[in-house]
Amino acid sequence: MKEGVTKPLALAIFAAAFGSSLLFGWNIGVINQPQNVMGHWIRDVKCKRLMDADAPRDDTYEKWCDKRPVENDTIKMYPPDQAPKNEIDPGFGDVAPNPDLNALWSFIVAIFAIGGLIGALASGWLVTKYGRKGTLMMNTGLGLIAVALLAFPYLARSYEMLFVGRFLMGVNCGINSGIPAMYFSEISPLHLRGAIGSLHQLFITIGIFLSSIFGLYPILGSEDLWPVLFALAVVPIIVQLMTLPLVPESPKYLYLDKGDEAAAQRALAKFRGTEDNHEEMAEMKKESDQIKSEPKVTIRDVFTNKFLRKVTIIAILLMVMQQFSGINAIMFYSTRIFNSCGLTAEAASYATIGLNAVNVAMTLVSVVLVEKAGRKTLLLVGFIGMGASMVLLAVFMLQTGAGKVSETEPIVENPRKVWAAPLSAVMVFLGVIFFATGPGSVPWFMISEMVPQSSRGIATSLAVGTNWLCTFIVGQAFPPLQEALKENVFFVFASILALSALYTWKFVPETKGKTLEQVRAELQQTL
Repeated sequence: MKEGVTKPLALAIFAAAFGSSLLFGWNIGVINQPQNVMGHWIRDVKCKRLMDADAPRDDTYEKWCDKRPVENDTIKMYPPDQAPKNEIDPGFGDVAPNPDLNALWSFIVAIFAIGGLIGALASGWLVTKYGRKGTLMMNTGLGLIAVALLAFPYLARSYEMLFVGRFLMGVNCGINSGIPAMYFSEISPLHLRGAIGSLHQLFITIGIFLSSIFGLYPILGSEDLWPVLFALAVVPIIVQLMTLPLVPESPKYLYLDKGDEAAAQRALAKFRGTEDNHEEMAEMKKESDQIKSEPKVTIRDVFTNKFLRKVTIIAILLMVMQQFSGINAIMFYSTRIFNSCGLTAEAASYATIGLNAVNVAMTLVSVVLVEKAGRKTLLLVGFIGMGASMVLLAVFMLQTGAGKVSETEPIVENPRKVWAAPLSAVMVFLGVIFFATGPGSVPWFMISEMVPQSSRGIATSLAVGTNWLCTFIVGQAFPPLQEALKENVFFVFASILALSALYTWKFVPETKGKTLEQVRAELQQTL
């Protein structure tokens, strides 16, 4: 008889997903909507400091305090009719280009990814020493400190607090990015492992979606309320602090890492709702005996042992393929493409929120499909579907000129080609749909289905750390690449997706319904 989802199992999933996965997604998206308002605030803080110091009216003063209207700025300020009333110069609209302001904003964005990389690399040691649940509980303390720093820079008039807060929140999210999927994989029944593992990505997308809604200017994205937007991150942290202590630690961690068979038996009985768990306990005992018969795994062994090296490389490359799939490029161009379809700037912004909603919906669909179609199949469908969408998107955008950077150039150069604009929008939605189908969710939990318990913490930290590193690389490399190639940048991503599909087909194992021992035996045949 197959076990279902018991109340303790459901509570554990909710506690980790809402408190960690959703928090991760929220902090990915929370910075996007209010960036114009925050750019103004940083500028005003710098100007106020210069005025208080009686600084000379030199170039530095003009850079931060002069408010000449301009056509474009990297950090685009809101239109004059929506400009805030502030204590320095009421009623100004767009401001003069300020390279230092753009550099500060780039630093705020980059410091989050750097923190994420540090947190991800530290997570392997943390989960081995303190457990899956234990690490998530410890991480809430760091999250609370980060929220405090992010919620009060406005009152303190200190953008430096914003820097530190984003860095610490990045560390928090780096830890949160891999551990929930590992925890879910280890507490789930075999036949539900993929579906429950996919919930990590589902809650990430929900977090991104919610932050895009709450971050709208009429809601919490205004000059007075953006600190409240950042402070809302405390909600999932408090929920996790209230719920996670009520559920057990991972039985596999208790048995295989701590050697406490009795505690593992109790935890498993609570998750399954029955004491009759002989088959799962026997599987853990078999793995425990194997771990005891082998030397303790070090990071060096992960690269020298043939089997461990192979599964670690697969786990790392799954993360590389996810981040280099072009999903960030699609999101970058989405508003511009929606504009080319005749939508106003405000309507295009709401259409982009709709795109995030589609991401949530299709990730939910993948939760169901992953146990029916399998992991490898969803990855292949996702990579191939995204590749085809990228090619067609580039073709249609070339027809409409939607890749132009300057807002003053016509979007559709030839009215007879206006048909290409809505088709570009369709390709944007298809790209997101195919990403959510497999590449978005599968890599997170597939690590735990391939990598043995003895090296799981190390392999997870390396794979998730690579994910954050790739996020940083894409964020830094994409703007100049887009500037040079414009619409043709999607052909680059299509090529990467073709290689990703080929690698997945040839080297990535299908783990659906298989024990770790079965996956290991299958992979060792190809060593």
